Amino acid sequence: MQVWRFLMPQALPWTLTRLGEFAVDWATGAPPRTLQVRDFVAEHATRGDPASVLATMDRFARERRFLMNVGPDKGPMMHELLDRLPRPARVLELGSFCGYSAILIADRLGDQGRLVSIEKSRTAATVTRANVEHAGLAARVEVIQGPSSERIPDLEGPFDLVFLDHWKDLYEPDLVLLEKHRLLRPGSIVVADNVGPLFGAESYLEYVRTCGRYDSEHRRATVEYSEMEDAVEISIFRGAVSEEETAPSGHVA
Repeated sequence: MQVWRFLMPQALPWTLTRLGEFAVDWATGAPPRTLQVRDFVAEHATRGDPASVLATMDRFARERRFLMNVGPDKGPMMHELLDRLPRPARVLELGSFCGYSAILIADRLGDQGRLVSIEKSRTAATVTRANVEHAGLAARVEVIQGPSSERIPDLEGPFDLVFLDHWKDLYEPDLVLLEKHRLLRPGSIVVADNVGPLFGAESYLEYVRTCGRYDSEHRRATVEYSEMEDAVEISIFRGAVSEEETAPSGHVA
């Protein structure tokens, strides 16, 4: 992600506010934001109630510190896509942060649905597990800690939906890795969050639109808890272009 994009005039006020928040946390010795969210959820959200946990995280993002969650504005879009899936459905998430999207997804999947979430940060993975457990959804969610490039080859597929929400420069290589290990099926939905002008996801967008394996739809949105322009790319996997592209490599199901 190119940091300079956040210094453009339309983003600068937002960026300065976020820098101010980080400065206050640093000066006061506050714990990492993920841990702040975990403690806020534990104190204010109703245990076993996913909607309460999500609303509490939204409250934290609006009243305390910004969170790069899916947020309530994109929530209905995620529900729409999840409702298209066969039942029981299997979903893969790359990048969990505080567990917001994991809770939103798992709650919509029903008792038999399963979500696998890969998170590189050990602290964020721990927080995600805690928030998912507080929401009463631990039985539906497996959180795997580690780099996505190292964890993807060990997965068993296919997945009915993949949600990309980690570092934007990893979207394309990780999607290619998912294809290589046959973790997508024809009809699998790939949802890439934060592909608007601020995030530098042009390479990913070019790939899914031109490689011949996907039918893609671009939906305008806003950056979480703000009015800044953003977008989500929704891509339906057609299948491999040729048999050579489906040659087994590593662990597959």
